[in-house]
Amino acid sequence: MKKIWIRAGVGFLSLALWCLSFFFYKKTEEQAGSFNGYYDMPVLTEAELSAFLSQAEQPDQLPQITGWSKEDKIPIKGEVREAVSGTLWKIAGSMEMFFAGQLKEGNYPWEEDEEGCLISSGLAEKLFGTERIQGNQVQIFGKTYIVRGCIKSRDSFAAVFAETEDGLEGISLQYTDHRQPGSLAESLLTQVTGSAPDGFWEGNLYSSLARVLAALPVWGFVLVCFGRGYRQTNRCAVFAFRLFIKLVAAAAFCFLFAAGLWMTLRFSGDYLPSMWSDMDFFPRLMQEKQQVFDEVQKFVLCPKDANMLENLRRTAMAAVGSIMAESIFLAEKRKK
Repeated sequence: MKKIWIRAGVGFLSLALWCLSFFFYKKTEEQAGSFNGYYDMPVLTEAELSAFLSQAEQPDQLPQITGWSKEDKIPIKGEVREAVSGTLWKIAGSMEMFFAGQLKEGNYPWEEDEEGCLISSGLAEKLFGTERIQGNQVQIFGKTYIVRGCIKSRDSFAAVFAETEDGLEGISLQYTDHRQPGSLAESLLTQVTGSAPDGFWEGNLYSSLARVLAALPVWGFVLVCFGRGYRQTNRCAVFAFRLFIKLVAAAAFCFLFAAGLWMTLRFSGDYLPSMWSDMDFFPRLMQEKQQVFDEVQKFVLCPKDANMLENLRRTAMAAVGSIMAESIFLAEKRKK
């Protein structure tokens, strides 16, 4: 009886960890259409980015475009405490897009709100001793800003809108279609800035990886259960009936397998070969994406990308834990 309860507990643990991996996967999926180009130096100004958007022939077909720059070790002074050294993000475009899903308190400043700013929860604790700081004031470079909201982050940073002549070191694209090819986004970044990005972040790639990781425990459970059920049909004494059951089960499995693959592997065209006979495609793709990831890791990731990467890691950890618990739960007793 004790062993039954232990096994049930392991099964429940496996299910709980899978639910956790699915939760983190959904967090990653929210940013699937995001592509970011990182540059070693400013490539255009806020005014030039605005001019590009205003002169676009078909602006409705463009993704949402936001530029940014980052300055480290900037003194940020509150109303009560002494100045704290932190990072300053200058945003040209939508702060809601740049900090997607990370607002903890308050609201995002609107694009015409030149006096509004956001600060991280880590900086809020240092300056005000609380995260509920909406309406408080901070001083940056002698200019007073009104805090509109708080971003969930242990890092100390503030975000303000970029001035007209501020140089931008990064461009973010947000597509509504999560299967948008990364090559198209990279081409648009080159068109906007006049140069290829030195680091490139593909949101749909990492969301796809999270989806595959979250699906692995489900695939393992289904395959094991189907295999055991299929073997049980051999106990049927009537050959014709046994053959019929096997054929129906095989057809159902093929259908479910195809549907599951389609739901799990709905990648963009960049991640699939043009000819399935190209056996070297996936090894080349993995090597290429590993190189792209290594290049972008040389930069300090913007908060949205850093948050997405962290959610991907959490998805992987929860999925691996679920698989380990699942393997214990499904292990068959050895006959003595």
